[in-house]
Amino acid sequence: MIDVDHNQLRALSAQLSYLRESSPWYRQRLREAGIGTAELSPAEVAALPRFDKHQHRLSQEASLRELGHPYGLHLCADPGSLRAVHATSGTSGMPTYYTFTEADLRTNDEAVAAGLAAAGVRPGDAVLHAYALSMFVGGVPWVRGIQALGAAALPIGAEGGTARLLQFATTIRPRVLCCTPSFAEHLIERAPQVAGVEVGELGIELLICGGEAGAGDPAVRAILENAYGAEVRDVQGGAWGHFAVSCEAQDGMHLVTPENVLLEALDPETGEPLPLDHGTIGNLALTSLRWEAGPVLRYDMADTARFLTEPCACGRPGLRYQLLGRTDDMIIVNGVNVHPSAVRDVVASFHPEVSGVIRVVVEGREPRVSPPVDVQVEAGPGSGADGDLAARIEGRLRDALRFRARVEIVEPGSLGRSDHKTPLLLRTEKTR
Repeated sequence: MIDVDHNQLRALSAQLSYLRESSPWYRQRLREAGIGTAELSPAEVAALPRFDKHQHRLSQEASLRELGHPYGLHLCADPGSLRAVHATSGTSGMPTYYTFTEADLRTNDEAVAAGLAAAGVRPGDAVLHAYALSMFVGGVPWVRGIQALGAAALPIGAEGGTARLLQFATTIRPRVLCCTPSFAEHLIERAPQVAGVEVGELGIELLICGGEAGAGDPAVRAILENAYGAEVRDVQGGAWGHFAVSCEAQDGMHLVTPENVLLEALDPETGEPLPLDHGTIGNLALTSLRWEAGPVLRYDMADTARFLTEPCACGRPGLRYQLLGRTDDMIIVNGVNVHPSAVRDVVASFHPEVSGVIRVVVEGREPRVSPPVDVQVEAGPGSGADGDLAARIEGRLRDALRFRARVEIVEPGSLGRSDHKTPLLLRTEKTR
């Protein structure tokens, strides 16, 4: 049974009525799923058709071919009523588009503002935005949300580059920095070289980290907190009015906007819903409850998450979850699912002997990998790491993640950095 309350059920029934009226594509899919026009029951929610990025691209290709626009057959608004379009990077194929009407922009403004407020951003704060701005749903939509909260947005973006970002950080001295956890770690190394100061001297009191897993892990969070002298919040949000944020208890992210989205856990193999018990691990799926342009039903986000239902120490009620990594990046070693982000989190516990930057190197494109798995680990700058560091990391990975690794310690800075998301998995061509 999917965890859905009465208000969400009413909102979902209204959303389904809108889908039937506005989209022949959705009308047919709901008919095929046996979903009638009466108000939905909790048991029927699990019968709703699922959606994922592959189907999203197929819908876009079909609409481009049949209707002359790339926004998908699932678009429910007239293309002329769209007021914003955002997209994924498209590195693995055609970008997936996220469309917004004027009402959707207001919904998202309110969601981002509520999420950032829950994270600790206050009206009047200067907020340095260092996520990618170009088309990313965490870009301009977040800038709008910062402004809707009554804070001052500094939209440098990851594209602005490290030097420009640090220039503004040292002169304006913002209280809040929004960026990926890997970029926050990158700034720890670069601030002394570029700005002549440690990141702890920038005056940043609050780090809001999203865009990838990491800030929810205690070892990674400790590195950031110690370097910046700031509180760290793990967040996710940017489409369909969805926003989740960790609290001071640091025990998963609370869904701040249950009026906008319904969450569920899907079995990664079958796509079937999993019971939302405390500790359930599955693919995070979203259903939009009040979206006009391109609403989605049971959209598999390709994020593996651990769902938490027991009361949080902070007292905030409701469902929460912790991101474990991207399903696309997961490898399977002797039947054990291994996320590169989990490898990074284990390695980070060896800081300052290591910088925290890693690469999991595998041959070919198949998810199944034979052990030992090659893991490159950067030594920490000036750490003087001893000769048994690789063996100690191999032992910790074996104990924590139950797979056998072959760790190579490499020189500080040799694995490179990204101003946006630092890749953790490197696939090479098979040599045999």
